[in-house]
Amino acid sequence: MMQLTMRHFLLPVLLCTFGVAGCITETTGGLPPPASDEDRVKAQLDLARGYLAQRDWWRARGPLTTALEIDPRSAETHVLFAVLYENEDEPIVAERYYRQALKLKRHDSQALNNYGTFLYGRARYDDALVPLRRLVQDTEYHLRAQAFENLGLTELRVGNLDAAKAAFLRSLNLNFEQSRSSLELADLHYAEGDYTAAEDYYQGYLNLAPQTARSLCLGIKLGKVAGDDNQIASYGMALRNLYPQAAGQCTLPRE
Repeated sequence: MMQLTMRHFLLPVLLCTFGVAGCITETTGGLPPPASDEDRVKAQLDLARGYLAQRDWWRARGPLTTALEIDPRSAETHVLFAVLYENEDEPIVAERYYRQALKLKRHDSQALNNYGTFLYGRARYDDALVPLRRLVQDTEYHLRAQAFENLGLTELRVGNLDAAKAAFLRSLNLNFEQSRSSLELADLHYAEGDYTAAEDYYQGYLNLAPQTARSLCLGIKLGKVAGDDNQIASYGMALRNLYPQAAGQCTLPRE
């Protein structure tokens, strides 16, 4: 009986040995299949982002270099390299990486946003309009309301008041909580003499954000127009107490 039993155990093994094509086997252990280049790049970029978030510029450089070696055409890697060099105060190198990212992927939202912000921060407002105008055309961009607000601020800097107003309106239409857009529209309408619209946008701002030196000054001006002595007095006191250096710069309308 023992010999028969062993033959029953050995038979399937022999069948699988000589008839491999008809066998289904299970393997355990061994090495997993190699990761794809896309997964390898993603892992390196995730690591780099962690270092960038910690402002550890030196350690971020390693995974970014590795990611670029795996995929030299990764626009995202070029953008993060640009961020790295921007924070290391190497604007020429940073811009080179931004330009290369957009050369590789013309409509990359991350590259357009970061490059536009980079140019704005260097007072290159006309140049910043190019990527920012392209960015807001992306209807799927998840921060489109903020992109329109940034575009509006840039249009203001170059004196395109109507374009700025239109951009701020789009920003609020997409997200009414864009408080800066409300304040800018209040200021623009005040400058145009449309005090009713200015007051509406000003109240919209106050519902979303705390007072600043600029908003207090605008509130004083609107109080002056409305003949609201209480508002003038309270906002004037707040401006002097909270922002004494700005108080002297608040120019009130003439009588």
